[in-house]
Amino acid sequence: MIPVIDEPCWTPRRKVLSCAQTQLPWLQSFGIQSFDRAEKPLVSHIHPGCMEIVFLLKGFQAYEAEGQLFRLTGHDIFVTCPGEPHSSGAFPERISELIWFQLRLSAFPRTFSGRKASRLTGALQGLPRVFRGNAALESQMREAFFCLASPDFITQALGQELFTGCLYRIILLARELKPFQADRIGEAIVYIHEHIDEPISLENAAASCGLSVSCFKAKFREETGITPRAFINYVKITYARQFLEQGLSVTEVSDRLSFDTPNYFATLFKKYTGKTPSQYQNSPSQDRDSV
Repeated sequence: MIPVIDEPCWTPRRKVLSCAQTQLPWLQSFGIQSFDRAEKPLVSHIHPGCMEIVFLLKGFQAYEAEGQLFRLTGHDIFVTCPGEPHSSGAFPERISELIWFQLRLSAFPRTFSGRKASRLTGALQGLPRVFRGNAALESQMREAFFCLASPDFITQALGQELFTGCLYRIILLARELKPFQADRIGEAIVYIHEHIDEPISLENAAASCGLSVSCFKAKFREETGITPRAFINYVKITYARQFLEQGLSVTEVSDRLSFDTPNYFATLFKKYTGKTPSQYQNSPSQDRDSV
């Protein structure tokens, strides 16, 4: 098993702060990362002595822990216990944006009083594996991250307070255990699956749940963290993978799922899976990457 403690870095796609930078002894690392294309699967690894919390801001990801696969979409939160092996299984890291952090709970007493440290530790250890975040948490976590990255003492102190507040907000969100989507958006998602072989317009998807297009687009993004069009493409590629596995040609799959052209289908397939349709078909079944 590979032990991993994320090293500090600052690039356009990946930014990671260490506990030395944040001056929070219990915050082992704190990062923001964007994937603009499918990447290799995340190998099985552990974070020694640290629990990890991943907040998926937008897009899709799959994680595996304790032999179970968890499929996440925008604003889902995924939790692993200290030293617990986890990975993305055979699934690639997909087009997405996420925030994650690793907490060393044993260091809480150095910051919080004994009773407060005990209660906070217990609440964090009791978090469910997956639950829903929201836009308020995303905004606060972004602000906390960039404040903690500042060399200014006052700005960094604000970041420390904001991040501590994020922990309490996460605990409260876990208690709510909101449904995956609001009822109306759930209706639209059913409509998309039922009409996936058609050219799905946003007007028809919005009408399926009784919303105007503008309201539908805003509500869909609020509930899932991605646009309706990105979700439609994601579902189409999921079905395309199944058709390719059944032996259909690229042109047949493109026609069956009402893509504009086979070339456009191939471009979109590679964007979401990291492989062209032909490469996917020619891969051994155990090496195929799902979306």
